[in-house]
Amino acid sequence: MLLLALPRVFSPTPLRADSDTAVMLDAIRQAGGIAGVGRWFGGDWLLENGFYRPITSLSLTLDYMLYGETAWGYRFTNWLLIVLTVAGAYGLVRLYGRLIGVPYAEWLAWGTAVALALQFGGFTQRLGQWSTWWWVGLVAVGVLGVQGGLPKLQTRGEWLWMGLAIGAIFWGFERLLSADYTRLIEWVPSRTALLASALGVWGTYALIRGAEQRQWGWLLLGCCLYLLALGAYEQPVMVVFVLMACAIAFRSRWGGWSVRVAGSALLMVLIVVALRLSFITTEPSPYQRQQVRSSLSGPIVSYFTELVPPLEQWFYWTVVLPTPEVWLFREPWDRLMALLLYGGVLVAFWQRRALLGGAFLWHALTFLPMVFLHFFEHYMCLPQVGKSLFDVALILWGIEIGGKLGVKNAPSP
Repeated sequence: MLLLALPRVFSPTPLRADSDTAVMLDAIRQAGGIAGVGRWFGGDWLLENGFYRPITSLSLTLDYMLYGETAWGYRFTNWLLIVLTVAGAYGLVRLYGRLIGVPYAEWLAWGTAVALALQFGGFTQRLGQWSTWWWVGLVAVGVLGVQGGLPKLQTRGEWLWMGLAIGAIFWGFERLLSADYTRLIEWVPSRTALLASALGVWGTYALIRGAEQRQWGWLLLGCCLYLLALGAYEQPVMVVFVLMACAIAFRSRWGGWSVRVAGSALLMVLIVVALRLSFITTEPSPYQRQQVRSSLSGPIVSYFTELVPPLEQWFYWTVVLPTPEVWLFREPWDRLMALLLYGGVLVAFWQRRALLGGAFLWHALTFLPMVFLHFFEHYMCLPQVGKSLFDVALILWGIEIGGKLGVKNAPSP
């Protein structure tokens, strides 16, 4: 599917049309190209704005060595990193699904990979133009086709469960198709997040697999990949808390390997922090001050409405409720319906709390540090892995409940 995004690699936009890219190219050239790459391991990175990102600097320097200032080469590397992230997400989701005993772990992994490919490839911009109800209807037709007809719902409980299933499917598609990335491939500075996401996802996969199979090779590979991810961007530092949560949750299964996984990941974080403190001043740069949002209320609102979308309606209803005449229009009814349908998400979360809880934790932790900054599209690359897993899991839960209603009575809560 990502092959369809390849034409974006050959966008006619000049490489130096973006000011940040131009500054990075100048920095690479002034440092002597690949001969001066050691400069970036002992100090600030290419933009020299107070960050320690030697792996990203190395990646762009290698591109400079291979392609000079030919734009498609840098964009092709960005495209390859997206492919690696999607493939890593497939492996990680399948591994986690099997670890917690999800019977449809393979479907879950494929669904998450397809969702990420659509989002990172920029295709959801087109698909999202259709009403969410079209996608809910398409799923319903598929389920009915498999079941051989309409389910015979006889009790209020069965009707309630069908409504919850529809709600979960609705919100799964609503969030999945609203995640749109328009310039991850074309915009060269997104390399930071793309490189960190690919390395972070594969590093997490290797660490968890090392604990699951009790193999030092996987553990060491995971440490190396995670260390590289931390050297590419700061955001993956939050993954250590995900790994700690896994170590606690599966301590009886992993035994001493729980401590090895959590301790190894924490050690990688400490190494990068020590290097950063050694080579770069702790005084915030002018760029860093500029990027921090001016108040705390904005980040709080952005964070919780990102994690729980219906919270955004609070501001809408405070305006609408005092003016009853707005009920003559469609929007308040649509919002009320979406709010009611969110009950399906809450029930799905309770029933599949190991699966959805893990996805939610990844999304919540990796997005947390970025919410305090003025938004850039690539900030969501790493959180999107957990977010897409959550949305796909909602859709599959709704399909599972709908399928059960077609053959027997409503399932127990």
